Amino acid sequence: MQLRRLRIRNFRNFRDLVIDPFPTPAVIVGENGVGKSNLLHALRLVLDPDLPDRRRHLQAEDVHDGSPTLAEGAQVVVEVELADFDDDPDARSELDGAIVSVDPLVARLTYLFRPKQSPALLLGEEEPEPLTPNDYEWTIFGGTDPSNTMLGAKRYAALSVLPALRDAESDFARPDRSPLTSLLRELPPSQASIDKTLEAMRSAREELGRDANVQQIADLIRKRVVTMAGPRLNLDPSLAFVGRDEDLLRSIRLFIDASAARGVDRTSTGTANVLYLALLLEWLRLRRGAVDGADTLLAVEEPEAHLHPTLQRHLFAHLLSEPNRLLLTTHSPHIAAVTPLPSMVLLLDAGTGTEARVMAPDLLTSRERADLERYVNVNRAEILFAQGVVLVEGVAETYLLPALARAAGFDLDAHGIVVASIDSSNFTPYAKLLGPSGFNRVFSMLTDGDAVDTEEDEKYRREPGLTRAVDPLELLANPTVAETFDDALDALLQQELPADGGARQGRQELVVTAAGFGVFVGPNTLETDIAPLLNAEMQAAFNDLVLSPRRRRTFGQALQTVALGRSTPSQRDALISRIERDPVSKGRFAQRLAAHVEGCDVPARVRQLLGHPEDQPVSTSDLLALPGCGPLLALLDGLRRRYENLPLAPTAEEADPPQAASPEPGA
Repeated sequence: MQLRRLRIRNFRNFRDLVIDPFPTPAVIVGENGVGKSNLLHALRLVLDPDLPDRRRHLQAEDVHDGSPTLAEGAQVVVEVELADFDDDPDARSELDGAIVSVDPLVARLTYLFRPKQSPALLLGEEEPEPLTPNDYEWTIFGGTDPSNTMLGAKRYAALSVLPALRDAESDFARPDRSPLTSLLRELPPSQASIDKTLEAMRSAREELGRDANVQQIADLIRKRVVTMAGPRLNLDPSLAFVGRDEDLLRSIRLFIDASAARGVDRTSTGTANVLYLALLLEWLRLRRGAVDGADTLLAVEEPEAHLHPTLQRHLFAHLLSEPNRLLLTTHSPHIAAVTPLPSMVLLLDAGTGTEARVMAPDLLTSRERADLERYVNVNRAEILFAQGVVLVEGVAETYLLPALARAAGFDLDAHGIVVASIDSSNFTPYAKLLGPSGFNRVFSMLTDGDAVDTEEDEKYRREPGLTRAVDPLELLANPTVAETFDDALDALLQQELPADGGARQGRQELVVTAAGFGVFVGPNTLETDIAPLLNAEMQAAFNDLVLSPRRRRTFGQALQTVALGRSTPSQRDALISRIERDPVSKGRFAQRLAAHVEGCDVPARVRQLLGHPEDQPVSTSDLLALPGCGPLLALLDGLRRRYENLPLAPTAEEADPPQAASPEPGA
């Protein structure tokens, strides 16, 4: 049986949350306070047989803030659809009254919390008054009819939740809570072995009872009682070692070594949690295979607690690769990194309530999915947790963009913005994953323009940066914009590259259009694009890495030529070739350059390039028009406007707007 669909209305964080399809297994991620634990509690309202009924009766704080209040007649609904039980006759029998679809079979169970229906109120004979919790009732019904009560269904399609801060060691010590006890009940020793052991235990107890010291203690107790109370109390105390037959299995304990010398209390908390989860999963597997087995769904809150990152990755890569009915809520990028993308449930705060995003089954090709899962695993699972994502081609941008932002007074880390290198120029799968049809994350792209001139039959190699923008724009823009962009790009590609190093006519308009949808295309290559802005810092970084006076000098000459803002391909190649020679490389150069960049005044540099005085506002359009570094600066400007409501290079008034005058006393 699988949880196929979930809808939560008016409960805590959720105004109207729908997860369809609900993946199996499922890994639920999201920032603090977005409602991961509340989602599990909503499921418990419908499916957890161990949740006390008093906890199903909600209070005012359980009703979503944007809904009618409890006093106003709120209704809370949690709707669960179950599937994949066509071949299970027991499930079909238990859920018969809840079937809403027959091909395939789908059952719907709904928790409903609503005001009691007073006959007098229904007839209009009472004046409505503010309601209290006592005026409410709850039910669990099957299908679409609230009168079709099915309170017993949760005992078959059950949910078991392991809380985040559980004490596995303590639970192992209590037979009534230990998963080992449950596992032994499901797979007990043979009756012959039990009978033989019990007989041996009875003989041993009798033998201990006949021990001279034990008998002496019994005599001492008897004499003391007679002395204290006299012979009229009619007591004849005796001692014997007892144990109920049914306690035999409950007395078995788990040890962590083959000689049974070290108990679970002698291991780490993380190891105890791994043992606990292993026993529980094995018990659930056996229960599902039993003749009278319940089909239990297991939910685990924050399973990363007390586990080393390497163990997290290995353990959950194994668990999530198996077909199982497992739900996890997690903050761990290590677990997210090994989660199959179709299993990911991303919770987002949409302002009016939490929303959920899952990846549509047909969003990615099998090759795209494999590449993305490998990327998330090896590189940046943080893109799934970030408030904002900037996708870039290589490692150099990951060093320089945060440094430039800090030099402008804008800290990307403080706002949860991740600069993620995709180590390629194929942005399309990443745009699919993060775009409106995927996880719907806030993201931007920065790509090199790489403008060159080639033979006519290779015209699409002339503007590869703008060509790379076409597919993302089809995902992010409306069809008309994407089609117009593509047509204009076709016309642009017919032109030869100007000999003086300038841009093709009409290119800037396409750059501006793409930037409007978060796709920023530079003119050429990062290192040459930033030369007009950071030529002094670039020279200093090169000098740090290269001791040869001659190489420093030739680099400086190539740098100054490119820093003028308009250069030919051969002049740009001369600069790049010097960066790529040993002992320098693009990545190492960018790393060293970032240290120098953080000490410069980026807003002042921007104004200098634009020729703007300090009191003249700098717009995003102004930045896009800058030669070389314009798109990069426009990207940072857009991020700062979004997260701090400030431009990248604010005027004094924008940075510190005048406060409204306080009213005079008595006014």
